[in-house]
Amino acid sequence: MKVKFYLFQVLVLAVFWSCSENSGVKGEEPGYFPIKEYIEVHAEKLVGKNLVKTVNVNGETENSNSTPDLEEILKELDFFIQADINKPALTNAYETQRSERFLIHEIKEGEKGKIKKIVVEYLRGDVKQVSFQSVTENPFYSSKTRGIVIIHDVTGLIDNFAVETLQEVIFSKPNRIIISGHFRE
Repeated sequence: MKVKFYLFQVLVLAVFWSCSENSGVKGEEPGYFPIKEYIEVHAEKLVGKNLVKTVNVNGETENSNSTPDLEEILKELDFFIQADINKPALTNAYETQRSERFLIHEIKEGEKGKIKKIVVEYLRGDVKQVSFQSVTENPFYSSKTRGIVIIHDVTGLIDNFAVETLQEVIFSKPNRIIISGHFRE
């Protein structure tokens, strides 16, 4: 009789323990790459670095050279911050593929989301580059954007970034905007 009583108690404890383990996991978001936090952490390390930037709008190029503060760096990299998909509304909206060299998040068919794909490339376990593709469409307007940040092998800091956008508005010529930047000492 005592054995049955102890067995029953162990069984009840096991059930409660397993339920509490699952309840914490149920509401968590999938493990998407935290691009927003990644960019913000790297931006802090770029303060004091020189930024050489090129902006090309429909073939007209403008070059600039500056030493941006943290706020300006975050503004330059805002396309990447906005590409973050770690949002409750996007929980389970992306398929994730992992390998030793790549982490890829691609939106599932039928899901709605501006960011269509994020690719993180690794080299010897460290992030080498992060890229994204986004699309915004409605009957009068479409915008397709691709962006990439490349991490320096030695310093581990953002070395280069590029963003290319093609905007098409009904009854207007398309606009192609290419922004590229290089951080250096």
